[in-house]
Amino acid sequence: MISVEEAQARITAAFSPIDTETMDLGHLAARVLAEDVRARYDQPPFAASAMDGYAVRLSDGDQPRQVIGSVPAGHPFIGYVGPGEAVRIFTGGALPDGADAIVIQEDVRRDGDMIRFDPHAIRADYIRPAGLDFEKDAVLLEAGKRISARDMALLAAGDVTHAKVRRRPRVAIASIGDELSAPGAPRKPGGIAASTGYGLTAMITAWGGAPCDFGILPDTVQEIATIADAKAELVVTLGGASVGDHDLVQKALGSTDFALDFWKVAMRPGKPLLFGRLGNTPILGLPGNPVSALVCAILFLRPAIDAMLGTQQHTCSLSQKFKCGCHTSHARLKGELPANDSRQSYLRARLSHEGGEVWAEPYLAQDSSMLSVLAEADALLVRHPNAPEAKRGDLAEIIPLDGF
Repeated sequence: MISVEEAQARITAAFSPIDTETMDLGHLAARVLAEDVRARYDQPPFAASAMDGYAVRLSDGDQPRQVIGSVPAGHPFIGYVGPGEAVRIFTGGALPDGADAIVIQEDVRRDGDMIRFDPHAIRADYIRPAGLDFEKDAVLLEAGKRISARDMALLAAGDVTHAKVRRRPRVAIASIGDELSAPGAPRKPGGIAASTGYGLTAMITAWGGAPCDFGILPDTVQEIATIADAKAELVVTLGGASVGDHDLVQKALGSTDFALDFWKVAMRPGKPLLFGRLGNTPILGLPGNPVSALVCAILFLRPAIDAMLGTQQHTCSLSQKFKCGCHTSHARLKGELPANDSRQSYLRARLSHEGGEVWAEPYLAQDSSMLSVLAEADALLVRHPNAPEAKRGDLAEIIPLDGF
Protein backbone atom coordinates (compact mmCIF):
# COMPACT_ATOMS: atom_id res chain seq x y z
CA MET A 1 0.00 0.00 0.00
CA ILE A 2 1.55 3.30 -1.10
CA SER A 3 0.95 6.91 -0.09
CA VAL A 4 -1.33 9.36 -1.87
CA GLU A 5 1.68 11.40 -2.97
CA GLU A 6 3.49 8.42 -4.45
CA ALA A 7 0.37 7.21 -6.24
CA GLN A 8 -0.23 10.64 -7.72
CA ALA A 9 3.39 10.96 -8.83
CA ARG A 10 3.44 7.50 -10.45
CA ILE A 11 0.19 8.17 -12.29
CA THR A 12 1.21 11.56 -13.70
CA ALA A 13 4.63 10.22 -14.71
CA ALA A 14 2.86 7.80 -17.06
CA PHE A 15 1.47 10.62 -19.21
CA SER A 16 2.89 13.27 -21.52
CA PRO A 17 1.22 16.06 -23.48
CA ILE A 18 -1.10 14.80 -26.18
CA ASP A 19 -1.05 15.81 -29.87
CA THR A 20 -2.52 19.11 -31.03
CA GLU A 21 -5.18 20.53 -33.31
CA THR A 22 -5.92 24.03 -34.57
CA MET A 23 -9.29 25.55 -33.60
CA ASP A 24 -10.92 28.80 -34.62
CA LEU A 25 -11.64 31.47 -32.02
CA GLY A 26 -15.27 30.51 -31.54
CA HIS A 27 -14.31 27.03 -30.36
CA LEU A 28 -11.37 27.86 -28.08
CA ALA A 29 -13.25 28.27 -24.80
CA ALA A 30 -12.08 25.79 -22.13
CA ARG A 31 -9.40 24.36 -24.44
CA VAL A 32 -5.74 24.15 -23.40
CA LEU A 33 -3.19 26.05 -25.46
CA ALA A 34 -0.33 24.07 -26.97
CA GLU A 35 1.72 27.16 -27.77
CA ASP A 36 1.92 30.82 -26.83
CA VAL A 37 -0.58 33.15 -28.49
CA ARG A 38 0.59 36.61 -29.54
CA ALA A 39 -1.32 39.79 -30.33
CA ARG A 40 -1.63 40.68 -33.99
CA TYR A 41 -2.08 44.43 -33.33
CA ASP A 42 -1.55 47.05 -30.65
CA GLN A 43 -4.50 47.52 -28.33
CA PRO A 44 -5.72 50.16 -28.64
CA PRO A 45 -4.34 50.45 -32.18
CA PHE A 46 -4.30 54.27 -31.90
CA ALA A 47 -4.29 56.92 -29.19
CA ALA A 48 -7.87 57.20 -27.97
CA SER A 49 -9.91 59.27 -25.60
CA ALA A 50 -10.83 57.67 -22.28
CA MET A 51 -13.63 60.20 -21.70
CA ASP A 52 -16.41 62.09 -23.46
CA GLY A 53 -15.24 65.67 -23.99
CA TYR A 54 -13.06 67.74 -26.28
CA ALA A 55 -9.64 67.08 -27.79
CA VAL A 56 -7.40 70.12 -27.45
CA ARG A 57 -3.78 71.30 -27.48
CA LEU A 58 -2.04 71.67 -24.11
CA SER A 59 0.09 74.55 -25.40
CA ASP A 60 -3.00 76.72 -25.96
CA GLY A 61 -3.56 77.00 -22.20
CA ASP A 62 -7.02 78.13 -21.08
CA GLN A 63 -7.88 80.30 -24.06
CA PRO A 64 -11.28 79.71 -25.72
CA ARG A 65 -11.35 77.10 -28.47
CA GLN A 66 -13.37 76.83 -31.63
CA VAL A 67 -14.96 73.41 -32.19
CA ILE A 68 -14.09 72.31 -35.72
CA GLY A 69 -15.41 68.75 -35.78
CA SER A 70 -16.56 65.64 -33.97
CA VAL A 71 -15.00 62.22 -33.33
CA PRO A 72 -17.45 59.44 -32.42
CA ALA A 73 -15.88 56.03 -31.83
CA GLY A 74 -15.12 54.43 -35.17
CA HIS A 75 -15.11 57.71 -37.12
CA PRO A 76 -11.66 59.37 -36.96
CA PHE A 77 -11.38 63.12 -37.57
CA ILE A 78 -9.90 63.90 -40.97
CA GLY A 79 -7.85 66.97 -40.34
CA TYR A 80 -5.58 68.67 -37.84
CA VAL A 81 -6.27 70.45 -34.56
CA GLY A 82 -4.50 73.77 -34.84
CA PRO A 83 -3.97 76.58 -32.32
CA GLY A 84 -7.19 77.70 -30.68
CA GLU A 85 -9.15 74.74 -32.02
CA ALA A 86 -10.90 71.73 -30.45
CA VAL A 87 -12.69 68.61 -31.64
CA ARG A 88 -15.67 67.07 -29.89
CA ILE A 89 -14.63 63.51 -28.95
CA PHE A 90 -16.31 60.52 -27.38
CA THR A 91 -14.95 57.63 -25.34
CA GLY A 92 -12.92 55.33 -27.59
CA GLY A 93 -12.62 57.91 -30.35
CA ALA A 94 -9.24 58.24 -32.06
CA LEU A 95 -7.27 61.27 -30.89
CA PRO A 96 -7.07 63.79 -33.78
CA ASP A 97 -3.68 64.84 -35.09
CA GLY A 98 -2.45 67.95 -33.30
CA ALA A 99 -4.36 67.28 -30.06
CA ASP A 100 -2.56 66.07 -26.96
CA ALA A 101 -5.09 66.55 -24.16
CA ILE A 102 -8.76 66.08 -23.28
CA VAL A 103 -11.19 68.33 -21.45
CA ILE A 104 -14.15 66.35 -20.17
CA GLN A 105 -17.56 67.62 -21.14
CA GLU A 106 -18.57 68.34 -17.53
CA ASP A 107 -15.82 70.98 -17.29
CA VAL A 108 -16.74 72.78 -20.53
CA ARG A 109 -18.94 75.83 -21.05
CA ARG A 110 -20.07 75.82 -24.65
CA ASP A 111 -21.61 78.68 -26.60
CA GLY A 112 -22.25 77.76 -30.22
CA ASP A 113 -18.94 76.59 -31.68
CA MET A 114 -16.86 78.12 -28.88
CA ILE A 115 -15.88 76.37 -25.64
CA ARG A 116 -14.30 77.69 -22.45
CA PHE A 117 -12.92 75.91 -19.39
CA ASP A 118 -10.65 76.45 -16.41
CA PRO A 119 -6.91 75.69 -16.78
CA HIS A 120 -7.00 72.71 -14.39
CA ALA A 121 -9.54 70.96 -16.67
CA ILE A 122 -6.99 70.16 -19.37
CA ARG A 123 -5.83 66.56 -18.83
CA ALA A 124 -3.30 64.58 -20.86
CA ASP A 125 -4.01 61.47 -18.77
CA TYR A 126 -7.47 61.14 -20.27
CA ILE A 127 -5.76 59.79 -23.39
CA ARG A 128 -5.14 56.09 -23.81
CA PRO A 129 -1.90 55.74 -25.75
CA ALA A 130 -1.62 53.19 -28.53
CA GLY A 131 -0.64 49.83 -27.07
CA LEU A 132 -1.77 50.74 -23.56
CA ASP A 133 -3.35 47.30 -23.03
CA PHE A 134 -0.84 45.32 -25.07
CA GLU A 135 1.43 45.77 -28.06
CA LYS A 136 1.68 43.84 -31.29
CA ASP A 137 3.46 40.48 -30.83
CA ALA A 138 3.01 40.57 -27.05
CA VAL A 139 2.25 37.15 -25.55
CA LEU A 140 -1.41 37.25 -24.60
CA LEU A 141 -1.66 33.69 -23.25
CA GLU A 142 1.04 31.13 -22.60
CA ALA A 143 1.11 27.49 -23.61
CA GLY A 144 -0.59 25.31 -21.01
CA LYS A 145 -3.27 27.89 -20.23
CA ARG A 146 -6.85 26.68 -20.09
CA ILE A 147 -8.81 29.36 -21.95
CA SER A 148 -11.39 31.10 -19.77
CA ALA A 149 -14.23 33.42 -20.75
CA ARG A 150 -11.98 36.38 -19.91
CA ASP A 151 -9.23 34.90 -22.06
CA MET A 152 -11.66 34.64 -24.97
CA ALA A 153 -12.28 38.37 -24.83
CA LEU A 154 -8.53 39.02 -24.64
CA LEU A 155 -7.83 36.87 -27.69
CA ALA A 156 -10.53 38.62 -29.68
CA ALA A 157 -9.13 42.02 -28.67
CA GLY A 158 -5.75 40.85 -29.97
CA ASP A 159 -7.39 40.00 -33.31
CA VAL A 160 -6.58 36.32 -32.85
CA THR A 161 -8.64 34.13 -35.17
CA HIS A 162 -7.33 30.66 -34.31
CA ALA A 163 -4.89 28.88 -32.02
CA LYS A 164 -3.21 25.51 -31.57
CA VAL A 165 -4.63 23.54 -28.64
CA ARG A 166 -4.21 20.10 -27.15
CA ARG A 167 -6.65 17.53 -28.41
CA ARG A 168 -9.13 16.40 -25.78
CA PRO A 169 -7.78 13.09 -24.44
CA ARG A 170 -10.19 10.20 -24.83
CA VAL A 171 -11.08 8.59 -21.50
CA ALA A 172 -13.00 5.31 -21.67
CA ILE A 173 -15.24 4.56 -18.68
CA ALA A 174 -16.35 1.03 -17.82
CA SER A 175 -18.74 0.40 -14.93
CA ILE A 176 -18.36 -3.14 -13.60
CA GLY A 177 -20.87 -5.13 -11.57
CA ASP A 178 -23.78 -7.58 -11.92
CA GLU A 179 -25.73 -5.40 -9.51
CA LEU A 180 -25.72 -2.35 -11.81
CA SER A 181 -28.38 -1.19 -14.22
CA ALA A 182 -28.86 2.07 -16.09
CA PRO A 183 -31.04 4.73 -14.44
CA GLY A 184 -34.66 4.13 -15.48
CA ALA A 185 -34.00 0.56 -16.61
CA PRO A 186 -35.68 -2.38 -14.87
CA ARG A 187 -33.89 -2.95 -11.58
CA LYS A 188 -32.23 -6.32 -11.06
CA PRO A 189 -33.01 -8.23 -7.86
CA GLY A 190 -30.57 -6.92 -5.28
CA GLY A 191 -29.37 -4.33 -7.78
CA ILE A 192 -28.80 -0.57 -7.83
CA ALA A 193 -28.65 2.15 -10.47
CA ALA A 194 -25.20 2.81 -11.91
CA SER A 195 -24.48 6.37 -10.80
CA THR A 196 -20.75 7.03 -10.59
CA GLY A 197 -20.19 7.06 -14.35
CA TYR A 198 -22.45 10.05 -14.79
CA GLY A 199 -20.52 12.09 -12.24
CA LEU A 200 -17.24 10.94 -13.73
CA THR A 201 -18.36 11.88 -17.25
CA ALA A 202 -19.19 15.40 -16.06
CA MET A 203 -15.83 15.71 -14.32
CA ILE A 204 -13.83 14.49 -17.33
CA THR A 205 -15.67 16.90 -19.62
CA ALA A 206 -15.08 19.84 -17.27
CA TRP A 207 -11.39 18.96 -16.97
CA GLY A 208 -10.89 18.96 -20.73
CA GLY A 209 -11.19 15.27 -21.56
CA ALA A 210 -13.47 13.46 -23.98
CA PRO A 211 -15.35 10.76 -22.02
CA CYS A 212 -16.41 7.59 -23.80
CA ASP A 213 -18.89 5.36 -21.98
CA PHE A 214 -17.94 1.71 -22.33
CA GLY A 215 -21.20 0.74 -20.66
CA ILE A 216 -21.94 -1.61 -17.77
CA LEU A 217 -19.96 -4.83 -17.77
CA PRO A 218 -21.10 -7.90 -15.82
CA ASP A 219 -18.83 -9.66 -13.36
CA THR A 220 -17.31 -12.10 -15.80
CA VAL A 221 -13.70 -12.39 -16.83
CA GLN A 222 -14.66 -12.52 -20.50
CA GLU A 223 -16.72 -9.30 -20.44
CA ILE A 224 -14.25 -7.34 -18.33
CA ALA A 225 -11.43 -8.36 -20.65
CA THR A 226 -13.16 -6.50 -23.50
CA ILE A 227 -11.98 -3.17 -22.08
CA ALA A 228 -8.64 -4.03 -23.67
CA ASP A 229 -10.33 -3.07 -26.97
CA ALA A 230 -11.03 0.49 -25.86
CA LYS A 231 -9.55 3.13 -28.19
CA ALA A 232 -8.55 5.73 -25.65
CA GLU A 233 -5.62 7.52 -24.04
CA LEU A 234 -6.81 6.28 -20.63
CA VAL A 235 -9.18 3.55 -19.50
CA VAL A 236 -11.03 4.04 -16.21
CA THR A 237 -12.87 1.18 -14.52
CA LEU A 238 -15.42 1.64 -11.79
CA GLY A 239 -15.49 -1.23 -9.31
CA GLY A 240 -13.89 -4.62 -9.55
CA ALA A 241 -10.60 -3.53 -7.99
CA SER A 242 -11.01 -4.64 -4.38
CA VAL A 243 -10.37 -8.02 -2.72
CA GLY A 244 -13.69 -9.87 -3.00
CA ASP A 245 -14.24 -13.05 -4.96
CA HIS A 246 -16.16 -11.08 -7.58
CA ASP A 247 -13.69 -8.20 -7.94
CA LEU A 248 -12.26 -9.47 -11.18
CA VAL A 249 -10.44 -6.65 -12.96
CA GLN A 250 -6.92 -7.90 -12.29
CA LYS A 251 -7.90 -11.49 -13.03
CA ALA A 252 -9.64 -10.54 -16.26
CA LEU A 253 -6.82 -8.35 -17.50
CA GLY A 254 -4.24 -10.97 -16.61
CA SER A 255 -5.13 -12.74 -19.83
CA THR A 256 -4.29 -9.57 -21.82
CA ASP A 257 -1.17 -7.46 -22.11
CA PHE A 258 -1.71 -5.98 -18.65
CA ALA A 259 1.10 -4.73 -16.37
CA LEU A 260 0.22 -3.66 -12.82
CA ASP A 261 2.00 -0.59 -11.47
CA PHE A 262 0.36 -0.46 -8.04
CA TRP A 263 -2.75 -1.52 -6.19
CA LYS A 264 -4.05 0.03 -2.95
CA VAL A 265 -3.38 3.50 -1.61
CA ALA A 266 -3.18 4.53 2.05
CA MET A 267 -6.21 6.78 1.95
CA ARG A 268 -9.82 6.95 3.07
CA PRO A 269 -12.05 6.78 1.08
CA GLY A 270 -10.44 5.09 -1.92
CA LYS A 271 -8.03 2.45 -0.67
CA PRO A 272 -8.60 -0.13 -3.48
CA LEU A 273 -7.14 2.03 -6.26
CA LEU A 274 -5.45 0.26 -9.16
CA PHE A 275 -3.09 1.62 -11.79
CA GLY A 276 -1.29 -0.13 -14.62
CA ARG A 277 -1.09 -0.49 -18.38
CA LEU A 278 -3.03 -2.36 -21.00
CA GLY A 279 -0.32 -2.56 -23.60
CA ASN A 280 0.47 1.10 -24.19
CA THR A 281 -2.76 2.38 -22.63
CA PRO A 282 -2.79 3.38 -18.97
CA ILE A 283 -5.66 1.99 -16.89
CA LEU A 284 -6.95 3.51 -13.68
CA GLY A 285 -9.15 1.26 -11.57
CA LEU A 286 -11.36 3.31 -9.25
CA PRO A 287 -13.21 1.82 -6.27
CA GLY A 288 -16.80 0.69 -6.67
CA ASN A 289 -18.22 2.88 -3.91
CA PRO A 290 -19.35 6.10 -5.62
CA VAL A 291 -17.92 8.58 -3.11
CA SER A 292 -14.59 6.76 -3.09
CA ALA A 293 -14.48 6.79 -6.89
CA LEU A 294 -15.27 10.48 -7.22
CA VAL A 295 -12.81 11.53 -4.51
CA CYS A 296 -10.13 9.43 -6.23
CA ALA A 297 -11.04 11.05 -9.54
CA ILE A 298 -10.36 14.49 -8.05
CA LEU A 299 -7.02 13.40 -6.65
CA PHE A 300 -5.72 11.11 -9.40
CA LEU A 301 -7.75 11.31 -12.62
CA ARG A 302 -7.69 15.08 -12.91
CA PRO A 303 -3.87 15.33 -12.73
CA ALA A 304 -3.64 12.55 -15.33
CA ILE A 305 -5.79 14.61 -17.69
CA ASP A 306 -3.78 17.73 -16.82
CA ALA A 307 -0.58 15.88 -17.74
CA MET A 308 -2.02 14.92 -21.13
CA LEU A 309 -3.16 18.48 -21.75
CA GLY A 310 0.09 20.03 -20.53
CA THR A 311 -1.84 22.41 -18.32
CA GLN A 312 -0.21 24.86 -15.96
CA GLN A 313 -0.21 23.09 -12.61
CA HIS A 314 -1.08 24.54 -9.24
CA THR A 315 0.96 23.19 -6.36
CA CYS A 316 -1.26 22.24 -3.46
CA SER A 317 -0.63 23.71 -0.02
CA LEU A 318 -0.70 20.23 1.49
CA SER A 319 2.39 19.44 3.50
CA GLN A 320 3.32 16.71 1.01
CA LYS A 321 3.43 19.33 -1.79
CA PHE A 322 2.13 17.05 -4.52
CA LYS A 323 0.36 18.39 -7.58
CA CYS A 324 -3.23 17.24 -7.79
CA GLY A 325 -4.70 19.95 -10.01
CA CYS A 326 -6.94 21.17 -7.20
CA HIS A 327 -6.81 24.28 -5.06
CA THR A 328 -6.43 23.78 -1.34
CA SER A 329 -7.15 26.26 1.38
CA HIS A 330 -7.51 26.41 5.13
CA ALA A 331 -10.46 26.58 7.49
CA ARG A 332 -10.94 26.40 11.23
CA LEU A 333 -12.46 23.28 12.69
CA LYS A 334 -15.94 23.71 14.07
CA GLY A 335 -15.62 20.64 16.26
CA GLU A 336 -13.10 18.14 17.55
CA LEU A 337 -11.55 15.29 15.57
CA PRO A 338 -9.84 12.18 16.95
CA ALA A 339 -6.28 11.26 16.04
CA ASN A 340 -6.00 9.80 12.55
CA ASP A 341 -4.59 6.38 11.68
CA SER A 342 -2.00 5.61 9.00
CA ARG A 343 -4.32 6.43 6.06
CA GLN A 344 -4.81 9.93 4.67
CA SER A 345 -8.46 10.88 5.11
CA TYR A 346 -10.71 13.13 3.06
CA LEU A 347 -13.72 14.00 5.18
CA ARG A 348 -16.75 15.52 3.53
CA ALA A 349 -17.44 18.83 5.26
CA ARG A 350 -19.72 21.86 5.16
CA LEU A 351 -18.26 25.35 5.28
CA SER A 352 -19.55 28.47 7.03
CA HIS A 353 -18.31 32.01 7.61
CA GLU A 354 -18.06 33.35 11.14
CA GLY A 355 -16.10 36.29 12.46
CA GLY A 356 -14.45 36.89 9.13
CA GLU A 357 -13.06 33.33 8.94
CA VAL A 358 -14.01 30.11 7.16
CA TRP A 359 -15.06 27.22 9.40
CA ALA A 360 -15.29 23.56 8.41
CA GLU A 361 -17.60 21.02 10.01
CA PRO A 362 -17.23 17.38 8.93
CA TYR A 363 -20.46 15.46 8.42
CA LEU A 364 -21.16 12.80 11.00
CA ALA A 365 -21.94 10.34 8.20
CA GLN A 366 -18.78 9.58 6.20
CA ASP A 367 -19.90 6.34 4.55
CA SER A 368 -18.33 6.04 1.09
CA SER A 369 -21.65 5.05 -0.47
CA MET A 370 -23.48 8.25 0.51
CA LEU A 371 -23.66 10.47 -2.54
CA SER A 372 -26.16 12.79 -0.85
CA VAL A 373 -23.46 13.86 1.62
CA LEU A 374 -20.88 14.40 -1.12
CA ALA A 375 -23.35 16.39 -3.21
CA GLU A 376 -24.19 18.63 -0.26
CA ALA A 377 -20.59 19.03 0.98
CA ASP A 378 -18.64 22.20 0.35
CA ALA A 379 -15.17 20.73 0.78
CA LEU A 380 -13.00 17.74 1.54
CA LEU A 381 -11.22 18.15 4.86
CA VAL A 382 -7.75 16.61 4.68
CA ARG A 383 -6.40 14.59 7.61
CA HIS A 384 -2.82 13.48 7.14
CA PRO A 385 -1.58 10.05 8.21
CA ASN A 386 -1.14 9.77 11.99
CA ALA A 387 -2.37 13.33 12.53
CA PRO A 388 -2.95 14.04 16.24
CA GLU A 389 -6.38 14.86 17.58
CA ALA A 390 -7.64 18.27 16.55
CA LYS A 391 -9.60 20.74 18.65
CA ARG A 392 -12.22 23.31 17.78
CA GLY A 393 -10.56 26.35 16.21
CA ASP A 394 -7.54 24.46 14.90
CA LEU A 395 -6.59 25.17 11.28
CA ALA A 396 -7.33 22.36 8.85
CA GLU A 397 -6.54 21.92 5.17
CA ILE A 398 -9.49 21.68 2.81
CA ILE A 399 -10.12 21.06 -0.88
CA PRO A 400 -13.14 23.18 -1.88
CA LEU A 401 -15.65 21.28 -4.00
CA ASP A 402 -17.30 24.24 -5.74
CA GLY A 403 -15.45 23.39 -8.96
CA PHE A 404 -16.57 19.76 -8.88
